Amino acid sequence: MAKKKSEGLLGKITSPFRKKNAKPTAKKAAPEPVEKPKKPQEKLYWPPSRLNVIEKLWGQGYTTPGGADRVKQFAPLLQLDEKKSLLLLGAGLGGINETLVEDTGVWVTGIEPDQELAKMGHESMQRAGHKRKAPIRYNDMEELKLKPKSFDAMLALDQIHTVKDKKALFNAVTEALRLHGEMLFISFSLPDTNPPNEILQSWINQQDKTPYLWPIEAMLAMLNTLDLDVRPPDDMTREYRNCVLKAWVNFLSNMNKAELKEMAADVVGECARWAELITAIDRGGLKVMKYNCVKVQEKRKSVDELMAQA
Repeated sequence: MAKKKSEGLLGKITSPFRKKNAKPTAKKAAPEPVEKPKKPQEKLYWPPSRLNVIEKLWGQGYTTPGGADRVKQFAPLLQLDEKKSLLLLGAGLGGINETLVEDTGVWVTGIEPDQELAKMGHESMQRAGHKRKAPIRYNDMEELKLKPKSFDAMLALDQIHTVKDKKALFNAVTEALRLHGEMLFISFSLPDTNPPNEILQSWINQQDKTPYLWPIEAMLAMLNTLDLDVRPPDDMTREYRNCVLKAWVNFLSNMNKAELKEMAADVVGECARWAELITAIDRGGLKVMKYNCVKVQEKRKSVDELMAQA
């Protein structure tokens, strides 16, 4: 009887392990395992390499200009202390929370509209032991739900321009403030009712979160429809511009060639983001404004409004 032909590579590998004189049995080769298609990895907007550059620019725990010095400049205007509670819009990595808690003792509720930053900020507060005193949670701020009359103040730095429905946001914040509670926020604003110029539009198109820029007068008109005493806004444009440029000069002058070479791609990318914004400011297309309001007694409704509610 003729010997059976080899079973190929599988046969050569397994033949030494077969029992002597055992009758060969026809076996089907095991099917190749089918690999499940891998899900495309979600692109991180805040990878560690980028955050390394950003925190060297603005300070540990900060993603926006000014760092702790800027927060300390504004905090006294809100008269914060350990008996008060603050609503912080745009908590970021948690640097603002830490500075406020350590300097004033205030209780902070941080809202962050970027999921990546919110997760990192939440973890940062846990590590710092501020999980209860200054928590950070994610909310895109378009449909912000807040407990009425639960805060003594609100602070927002470089965040309001990313909110599309500003009227809904400020209505929610106003209701969440206690009587005489104060709100202070910085916002990019259009200087007039003209559409954004070409340079500003280019900056808008490159942002991860679309900016919804309002003219200064439109912002004031909206705030005046709420139960707020609206103070005249302050133009912070020059101060903001100088803060950004000074940070970049300090950052680049303190780096050696080896560091700069290692971080080159992230440095160039971050620099390009800010260069276009500064150019838009220099060409007069964008203002950086500080708005300040105080919660006042609910306005009396007119007869027509009362009839409409009946």
